[in-house]
Amino acid sequence: MKNKFIHLYHLTETMTVFADLKEDKVLGNLCKLVEILSKRDFKEQIYPEALNYYTNMCTELYKANMTASLPNYIYDLILYAENAFSVKCAQNQFHEISTHVVDAAKKDLMTLRLLAEIEYDEIVSGILANNPQLEDIQDSLPAYSSAFKHAGKKDKWEDFLADFVRFYIKNGTGEFAKHYSFRVNSSGELVPVTHPDKVKLEDLKLYEPQKQKANDNLVAFMSQNPYNNVLLYGDRGTGKSSCVKALANEYAEMGLRIIQLEKNKLKYLSSIMQTLSTNPLKFLIFIDDLTFSEDDDNMGTLKAVLEGSICSQPENTVIYATSNRRHIVKETFSAREGDEIHREDTIDELMSLSDRFGLMITYQMPSKDQFLEITKQIATDRKLTAPFEEIAEGVEKYALARGYRSPRIARQYLDLTYNS
Repeated sequence: MKNKFIHLYHLTETMTVFADLKEDKVLGNLCKLVEILSKRDFKEQIYPEALNYYTNMCTELYKANMTASLPNYIYDLILYAENAFSVKCAQNQFHEISTHVVDAAKKDLMTLRLLAEIEYDEIVSGILANNPQLEDIQDSLPAYSSAFKHAGKKDKWEDFLADFVRFYIKNGTGEFAKHYSFRVNSSGELVPVTHPDKVKLEDLKLYEPQKQKANDNLVAFMSQNPYNNVLLYGDRGTGKSSCVKALANEYAEMGLRIIQLEKNKLKYLSSIMQTLSTNPLKFLIFIDDLTFSEDDDNMGTLKAVLEGSICSQPENTVIYATSNRRHIVKETFSAREGDEIHREDTIDELMSLSDRFGLMITYQMPSKDQFLEITKQIATDRKLTAPFEEIAEGVEKYALARGYRSPRIARQYLDLTYNS
C-alpha cells in the first residue's frame, strides 16, 4: 500500500499543466495526505497531521458537493480549470500546442485520475499501517464516495483529452465555464450570479415583434454576422429587461454569457470589454434602466464605447440596454431655456446618445384588451381553474388602483390572488 502512495506522491510533485489545481482545498489536502502516507518513517507522532489533512479534505468536499464524490469533484476541477493549456484550447488553437505540453497534460490527467480513485479504505489502511493501536478510531473518521457520474470515462481520463478540449472550446474556462450570468462589483470585477432569473421567451406574452427584433439581432451576433447594439425603451413593466434575460438564457448553451452592468459602474465598461476581447465566448453586456442627468460623467463613457473611442468595441461583445426614456437623458424646461449661445447644439448632443444604438425597440403600455389577453395567457400557463371573467374583473381593478396596465401588473395580481 505504501508503494502506491510513494508512486502517487512523485506523480503529484511532477505535475505541470494542471499543477495549479493543487491549490484547491480538497485536492491540496489530499496531496498533502498522500505525501505523509508515502513516508517510510511514518510514526504515531505525525498521525494528528495526517488526520488533519484528511478531515479538512472531507470538510471542503462536503461543502462543495453534498454527494461527497471525490472523483466527481476532481473531474470538475479539470473541466473548469483555467490555465495556459485550457485557455489555448478554448481559443480553438489546440493545433498550436507542443506535443510535449500535450503529453504533460495527459500525464497530469492520469495523476488526477489516480488520486480520484483512492478509496476510503486505502486511506484508513495507510494511516493505520504503522499504528495498529489506533484501529479503534476507524469508525470515527469521515468518509467520502467513490461514485463517478461519467461512467463511460471511468477507466482512463488521459484517453479522453479530446473531450476536455471540446468542452473548453464550447464552454470556455474558469468561472465562465461554470456560470453564464455575471454582475460587476464595486471594484469592477466580474462576479458570478449563482441563481439567475430563469425567465424564458415563451413566458413573455404578446410583444412578438419586439422579441423577434431583439432575437434576430442576437442571432446575427452569435453567427458573426453584422449586428447592432440595442436599446429597448418604453413604458415600465412591459418586459424590456425580461426579454434581455430570456435571450441570455436561450443562448447560454451556445456560449453566450450575460454581464449586468449598473449605470454607476459604467466607468469599468472599457476595461471589461478589453478583458473580454481575447475570450472565445460571446458576451452580452446588459445595462438596465439606463437614464442620465445632463451632467452625468457616465454618459460620456458610454458614448465613447458605442462610437467614437480610439478602441473599437470587441466583436465578441454586444450591448443591450433598457430605458423608460426614448432619449435616455432627463430633459427639463430650465435646461432647454439655459443661457448658452448655442443651446440647441448642446441639447442635440445630449439627445444623440440614444442614436448611437443601431437598433431601437419600442415597448408601449398594452391596451385594455391586450392587457386582458396577457393575463389570460399567463393564467393558462399556470393552469388556474378560476373562471376568467373573475380573473379579468380582479386584474382590471388591480391595474386601475396601480395606475397603469402592464405584464408586470398582471403577474403581480395573479401572484397575490392565486398563489396559494
